[in-house]
Amino acid sequence: MKKNILAFLIIGGVGILLHFLYDWTGQNAIVGIFSAVNESTWEHLKLLFVPAVIYSAFEFFLRCKNIKNFWPAVTLGILAAMLIITTLFYTYTGILGFNVDFINILIYFISIIVFIRTKNKIIREETFTKKNAVNISLTIIAVLALLFAYWSFNPPSLGIFTPPIIE
Repeated sequence: MKKNILAFLIIGGVGILLHFLYDWTGQNAIVGIFSAVNESTWEHLKLLFVPAVIYSAFEFFLRCKNIKNFWPAVTLGILAAMLIITTLFYTYTGILGFNVDFINILIYFISIIVFIRTKNKIIREETFTKKNAVNISLTIIAVLALLFAYWSFNPPSLGIFTPPIIE
């Protein structure tokens, strides 16, 4: 339980810092690779992805090297959390017709809980322990990292990459 609270606080705190870091550094392109460069949904997914991967890397090297399904659990946890962010955000804004910062923050914190719970459940159930599952999960993390870096500065013309219009 303590490690889950610590994970929640670290991932949440780092994600909040990454929300502002790009502007705080004068829009430094290197910082933009791993922090939000605008208010689009895509960039907000990065605020979960980056701290979750960094936290998980430390967790792996400090105490989880012997858990065969650690990286598949992390990957599926991240994907589940990203799905929660996009589903909840587009559902409530579609209903209301506008977005509310408090609700967006709440969704972010819910997504961290989803990440932690999904990861822990997969590890506990000892699923996805084959070497292929580890390789596929690490490939997914690497591809997502590259897409976050590239699409932050070269976004496709899709709604998820467009910052919301504030009236």
